[in-house]
Amino acid sequence: MQLILTHYDISKIEGMSLQRGMNFRPNGKNYSIFLMSVRDGSPYNDMFEVDGKRLIYEGENVSATEKVDPKNFDQPLFTKTGNLSNNGKFYQAAEDYKLSRRQNAEKIRVYEKITNNVWYDKGWFQLVDAEYKYSDLEKRKVFKFILLPLEGPQTSKEESEQFEFSRRIPTEVKRIVWERDDAKCSHDGCGNKVNLHFDHIIPWSKGGSSTDPKNIQILCGKHNLSKSAKII
Repeated sequence: MQLILTHYDISKIEGMSLQRGMNFRPNGKNYSIFLMSVRDGSPYNDMFEVDGKRLIYEGENVSATEKVDPKNFDQPLFTKTGNLSNNGKFYQAAEDYKLSRRQNAEKIRVYEKITNNVWYDKGWFQLVDAEYKYSDLEKRKVFKFILLPLEGPQTSKEESEQFEFSRRIPTEVKRIVWERDDAKCSHDGCGNKVNLHFDHIIPWSKGGSSTDPKNIQILCGKHNLSKSAKII
């Protein structure tokens, strides 16, 4: 199952209101946070590669308070005061890891936006590489941060399973199901709009499709657990 979140829920989880896409160790945390979107019309070109194993996260633009049209300018490595920008902090972290100046890659928690104020926890990743080069598509220099799902003793079995689940159901399928089920539990007569989860009607482990919206539904926590208890 995958719990559906609002921005308020994310803020409660993290103990702060996240207003930027890239957050380098905010409030003294020992990990960083990315907010991402792969929807049509998204301001940045975030993406999962075809095999779903690597997340490519695009850096952030210069502030709109500095430039009228930020997309006409290279993404900045430094702020106007000469300090490292968010791009610069993550780029340095990636380079330090690649050059063995740090033992562990930067740990990043990723939340993905499905539609307006509808999010889900994509799970834990590690920043293993970064590029800063000219993009023919965007006609400027942009950052591309390369993330892999975090595995090992620091990742629980539940976190690994959550990542596998969220990776299997494409974001577009989740958006379709969210709109079709009217943002509420689809169990007969329920209609609950809190503690919602995406659920496979026929479980993935039993051959159920993750790419067909007809096999995905929204259930509240109560009915999701009730269904799970009946599956042998």
